[in-house]
Amino acid sequence: MKKTVCLIVLICISWTALAKASETQKCVAVGMAAIHSNYTDIARDKAIENALRNVVERVAGVMVTGTTEVENFQLKMDRILSESKGFIENYRILSEKKDGGNYEVTIEAEVGTGKLQERMKAMELVLDRKSRPRLMIIFGETAQKDALAEAAMIKFFLSKGFKLVDAAMVKKKRGELSAAVSAADDKALARLVRNFGAEVVIASSIEAASNAFTVSGIEMFTNKVDLSVKVINGDTGDVITTGSESKSKPGPKGEIRGITEEVAVKLAGKMLDETLDSWSAQLANTTTVKLAVAGLNNYEDLLDFKEQLPLVVKGFKTLLQRAYVQGAVELDVEIKGDAQGVADDLSVITMKGRKLKILSITQNMISATFLP
Repeated sequence: MKKTVCLIVLICISWTALAKASETQKCVAVGMAAIHSNYTDIARDKAIENALRNVVERVAGVMVTGTTEVENFQLKMDRILSESKGFIENYRILSEKKDGGNYEVTIEAEVGTGKLQERMKAMELVLDRKSRPRLMIIFGETAQKDALAEAAMIKFFLSKGFKLVDAAMVKKKRGELSAAVSAADDKALARLVRNFGAEVVIASSIEAASNAFTVSGIEMFTNKVDLSVKVINGDTGDVITTGSESKSKPGPKGEIRGITEEVAVKLAGKMLDETLDSWSAQLANTTTVKLAVAGLNNYEDLLDFKEQLPLVVKGFKTLLQRAYVQGAVELDVEIKGDAQGVADDLSVITMKGRKLKILSITQNMISATFLP
């Protein structure tokens, strides 16, 4: 009898696994590749491969966006995308064309979501795709309440696999950093933290109070903690998300350690979920990369450079010029992809025999210059 039950259970498990593995999702995506030396057929193959990768990334992005738990997962998004063909059940080309110096293909593909799910584990995928950005946690004051909340948040983010800026380095500029937090000057704060290599800043402020009340002639206290947090992109100064959390608890006057730690961890978890949701949307759609390029000889060089960008940068959508001063330009380039991909594409640009050299890359910014 026992053998029969086990057999039935195994059959059910097998059917469940089979059903899960057979789940599919249709998705339309565009792929592009640069045409070099008029080799259109090679560019076409690369464009199709790029479209297949984009399909898998889009479906993966939807899966990640619908999940709030961060689980341990070692396989990186780059590895998943390198295996993208393994998740494609079938595809058909909807349209294809030459677009300037690029070859563009639009496909409709059917992705095996069951197989893909087995290679993904929630938001950990997004963290890996964003190269686990370095965090800096700054409070507006240096009182005990601030130190308690900061320590709790640091412990939380370290447990999630984040890299934090060394506390000793932060201490040297604590005054300036805290002043920027207190003044709510996000742009100034971003300029300061770039020197530490922080890509995400958590600017926080905390208030604590003890209010007396009397029960049967006995004086007692209610301790309350209010914590507010702002998550800021360290490259651009843009606010990613904000939040606040409060908690009250009776106890000895001024006893806030337990309350502060509880509030800090709870709010840190909320901010993590919302930040990862934001990053998921970026990975599945478009993002803006700030591009600072120097070494332009004149305004005509600038026009020439801007004309090359749509032809060279894969996933290019549009650009906005922010400033141009003495041969240096600042551009906001909207793309489907990431800064590393843009830098790879830019590295092949030459203008009048002068090569573009990439100087630095962060999550949202690229610095480059034209060599003499």
